[in-house]
Amino acid sequence: MVNSPVALDSFQRVPQPSCLVFLIHLLLFLQPRESNSEEVKVIGPGESILANVGEEVEFPCHLSPYRDAEHMEILWFRSQASDVVHLYQDRRELPGRQMAQFQNRTTLIKDEILDGTVILQLQDVVPADQGPYGCRFLSRDSSFSGEAVWELEVAGA
Repeated sequence: MVNSPVALDSFQRVPQPSCLVFLIHLLLFLQPRESNSEEVKVIGPGESILANVGEEVEFPCHLSPYRDAEHMEILWFRSQASDVVHLYQDRRELPGRQMAQFQNRTTLIKDEILDGTVILQLQDVVPADQGPYGCRFLSRDSSFSGEAVWELEVAGA
């Protein structure tokens, strides 16, 4: 077989703008999304909390990645959302919605709420406080809702 030189100008050029447009769209589709669409999670204590009778206990919760929670509804609850331990809504606390056993025993620390971090303090722990707890964040436009749950163990009953 004899190798004969081929002139580059002998190849016929095929227009390919449609392929190029397709590839650009494909690459844009497969590109990682912006941080606005990043999945937001609620992070709670992560493990059981142990408290002695009569002590104060803290329930920290935050958003990950960190974001402003000042205009969100933030709810601490017992085993279900209707069992309200503490409620923050419309930039204020609503003690009238609390279960009777928690009234005048909770304090919300919101010094870092602009970063999505809040802490609920429960004073004068009693044996009846033992059990499951959770915190739930709900955005104003309902575009985000998430919660974290944990157990409170009470010692010294």
